[in-house]
Amino acid sequence: MKEKDLIERLVSEIESGKVKTLGIYGHGASGKSTFAQELYQALDSAKVNLLETDPYITSNRHLVVPKETPNQKVTACLPVTHELVSLERDILALKAGMDILTIAEPWKPSEVLSGAKPILIVEGTSVGFLPKELFDRTICFFTDDETELERRLVRDTAIRKRDASFILNTHKERRDQYNRYYKETESKADILINQSNDKFQIKTNII
Repeated sequence: MKEKDLIERLVSEIESGKVKTLGIYGHGASGKSTFAQELYQALDSAKVNLLETDPYITSNRHLVVPKETPNQKVTACLPVTHELVSLERDILALKAGMDILTIAEPWKPSEVLSGAKPILIVEGTSVGFLPKELFDRTICFFTDDETELERRLVRDTAIRKRDASFILNTHKERRDQYNRYYKETESKADILINQSNDKFQIKTNII
């Protein structure tokens, strides 16, 4: 199944009411945000919210020290770096019909998401650490080591204004922590998508 076909299938399920809350997750630069945006654009914006979870990653990660790797930079692959209680509260609020104000990021201002909209897409690394029962469908993206690094170098320097040498120097630590703490979340996804070498390969089939 190609990416276009999957989006069409999901749009059909969402519009029929089979899927109302969708979780899209994966490690950094895995392709999840791009896919979520493409799906969002294919739906009626008057009926769907897109909640991005990057703002729920704590900015005080320097206070966290992994026991197994005390000298490594702390990345978003550790569940303790995510404000999961706050994120779950906001998801439940939207599902209950209440509005929320999203958290601003340097690259995106805050906005009000309307609880009157019946469809919710939640996108970001944090989704992998949330209870699966919050979602009607979950999709997880991943890539190999080289693809992630290539994408980070393009995205993080252009959009997040990070230094290329910093990305290169911390990449091994990111992948180490992904393998140690985050990779196991892939097994609970309904759909698992490998985007290594910029391909689109569905590894599990639930549809």
